[in-house]
Amino acid sequence: MATVHTFQAMSAPEGSTSNAVPEGVIPPSIRHQPGVVSVNGEGPAVTTRPNGLNTSEWQSGSAGILSSARTTVGAPSTGGVKASDIITLPNGMEVSVAMAEQLGMVQMDGNGRYVEVQGGVDAASRQPEQEAPVDDAEGFADPKAEADLMELAQNVSPSLQVGAVADVVRTGAVDPLTLNRAAAEAGIEPAQMQAKVDATMAQFRAQAVAAVQGFGSADPEDFFEWAQTHTPDLLKEAMQQHGLQRSTKGYEPIYRTFIGSMELHDPQSILEAEFGGGITARQERGTVILNIPGKGEIPYGVAVKSGLIKVTDMGRRR
Repeated sequence: MATVHTFQAMSAPEGSTSNAVPEGVIPPSIRHQPGVVSVNGEGPAVTTRPNGLNTSEWQSGSAGILSSARTTVGAPSTGGVKASDIITLPNGMEVSVAMAEQLGMVQMDGNGRYVEVQGGVDAASRQPEQEAPVDDAEGFADPKAEADLMELAQNVSPSLQVGAVADVVRTGAVDPLTLNRAAAEAGIEPAQMQAKVDATMAQFRAQAVAAVQGFGSADPEDFFEWAQTHTPDLLKEAMQQHGLQRSTKGYEPIYRTFIGSMELHDPQSILEAEFGGGITARQERGTVILNIPGKGEIPYGVAVKSGLIKVTDMGRRR
């Protein structure tokens, strides 16, 4: 509630000439300042000034789910919605604006402001059912680990599952807000949920490593480091496919690109490889050339893509 202060206008001393209040009627005037209204006229001059603001009544100025935006400490979001702000979805779930953008619920407009995507909330909620395959899903090698994952999937809402995968793909870990919401839905403590998530992530990682080994790699970690540097977007897509669709197929084309470009990042391993069949290798102006009996001299990358040589292991090819 605003506090009102009243001030009485004083008469001018006789003979005063400096800053004197003129005799007679004082023409009324109104001055507006932020949070202050002053009314001056004949008689009292009244100034009203609020002595406090209830910031909980402020709004973000956005529509839809973005109208609930608030900062991470709970204060209403002002001056434009930010990626770190928290919003409440129609089902009561709280997510960061950045996660909502990752899930296709909101997006940046041409003016750099977040706006809600029409139908984005419903689409994100249906995504697991639409994308998850039934016939070719790759289960974990450990039956207990697979059972634990199925239990998590049954106790945590689809939108949170998608959000958790998006967090891991983006940052390598599940956001604490997502983790706490998942724990609440599953009826367990956040620390217990963190342990389950860590165990599940380790299983996914082991499965990805095994898949790359199956493609012919003896050092999958070398491949993942290369992919993070040279094809980060493709790697994120493959990781998302792995998490949501339970398929490691997305890693294979990236691995083939990695092998095909080895003359750039590891030419020595090609030059020292035992190809067999009379194939020899030499390097000329940065390009590795293979001399293949019956085919002639062919650049290494061309030979890989055309299937003239088969990559069976890092540093050993035939």
